[in-house]
Amino acid sequence: MRLHNHSITSQMIFLLIITSLFIIIFGMLFQLWYSINHEKRTYIHESQLEATLIVDLITAPLAFFDLQGINANMHRLHKNKDILMSVVYSPDHTSLTSFNPENRPLPNDIFPLGTRFENPSSFPWMLGSLKTTLEIKQNNQLLGYLYIERETDRITSFIVDLLTAVTIFSIGLILFVYVVSRILSKKILQPILTLTETAKEVAENNNYSLRVTHNNQDEIAYLYNAFNHLLSETESLTSHLESRVAARTQELQDSLETLKKAQLQLVESEKMAALGNLVSGVAHEVNTPLGNAITGGSIIVRETQQLLRQMEEGTLKKSFMEQKLTVLNETSHLLLKSINHAANLIRSFKRISVDQSVEDKQEFNLYEYLEEILLTFHNKLKKIPVTVNLEGDHALIIKSYPGVYAQIISNFIQNSLLHGFNESTQNATITIHFEADKHHLVLTYTDNGVGMDEKIKKIAFEPFTTTKRNAGGTGLGLNIVYNLITQKLLGEITIDTERQTGVKFTLTLPINLPDSTKDFIS
Repeated sequence: MRLHNHSITSQMIFLLIITSLFIIIFGMLFQLWYSINHEKRTYIHESQLEATLIVDLITAPLAFFDLQGINANMHRLHKNKDILMSVVYSPDHTSLTSFNPENRPLPNDIFPLGTRFENPSSFPWMLGSLKTTLEIKQNNQLLGYLYIERETDRITSFIVDLLTAVTIFSIGLILFVYVVSRILSKKILQPILTLTETAKEVAENNNYSLRVTHNNQDEIAYLYNAFNHLLSETESLTSHLESRVAARTQELQDSLETLKKAQLQLVESEKMAALGNLVSGVAHEVNTPLGNAITGGSIIVRETQQLLRQMEEGTLKKSFMEQKLTVLNETSHLLLKSINHAANLIRSFKRISVDQSVEDKQEFNLYEYLEEILLTFHNKLKKIPVTVNLEGDHALIIKSYPGVYAQIISNFIQNSLLHGFNESTQNATITIHFEADKHHLVLTYTDNGVGMDEKIKKIAFEPFTTTKRNAGGTGLGLNIVYNLITQKLLGEITIDTERQTGVKFTLTLPINLPDSTKDFIS
């Protein structure tokens, strides 16, 4: 039967009845399944409790082989009309005593242990009998077995009554649905059909001057009014719709371009600020060894001139020469040490600055690279002062983007210096700890600064989130860090912080970054 060939009224009645039938059938099946299983579980639970109670009562008499005491406790079951028989067996499966009001033959096989239904009928409401077999133990010594068999007429009666009630309810509900669907079809469908015909004519002829009317002030009237309003608005918009769409589209494109440029400028400003801080820190660090080198060079020139003058005058003595040579030797060692220290600082600066500007994936020693990053912040860290603890495997080699690691750690340190530590911070400490398993690196950055409250914590990784905008904060640092970690390094970052307890960032990153990683565009 093709439903679409019939009227909407017939379709509505048919679909409502079919839907109701499906709901009734599935609801009835679920109700039956749930109720039957609930009743079975309840019955099993009651049986197990009663069997456990009998086991507790007959354990002591059975331990002394007191059959009279066992029988006295077994006959407590006569109050339960569901009990068909109850038998106590010895450990070798020999019947010792029983409660058998109907003189049924004793079973030969009482296993398995536990409670189960047996001899079920082909009808779902006929469950057969419920059998329970429990061990009787005392001090972990097996004294025997208790076997109880029950009838399930109570469950069967419950199922039959439930089926009868559900069937009667289902028939009544179907009749009710049929009557309601007939009334609704006349009440609702006719105005809708009228509206459909009008909409069809509008669509075919583009005649937006048509209007529909409805006498009653009900939902259909609201629908008609809305349809008429739509026709009126459409009629007024069609004449200049295309020009307005083009104008709005251009405005949106211009706004989007402006927003993208502003965002790129802010990101570049953040990156340049980080690089500027790096240059400033290295400049301060290089000043000391270069000053020592200049001083050493001056001493060497002075001492050499004294030696040359005495050699020209012919008054050079051995003791004087040895003294000057000792000074020259010590000064040259100091000069060489200072120049090497400055060279190492410049080498670290060059590597980190190049890594931040050239995004090449490479293998590098993580511990040594983090040391070089911390070296560039030495001057700023000692101003507060801040103690930095670097913990991890000194020999760990990873394959990733070193420049990204430098940018992440630099942002963390800048945040600690700007937001975390203040004049009231005692024993300011930053701890960077990392450990690795077969595939992943877990790096934690912790400081004991002022921390964040719950409000800031929830939006910490969103762009333009800062508590010190007037002090130079752009609010992009942690957002850049989040994007670098999740998109560039394919990792995860979590934050754990409370007010006045510091902050802890936990980074989970791959040790060997796949070669197929796409470059992250800031």
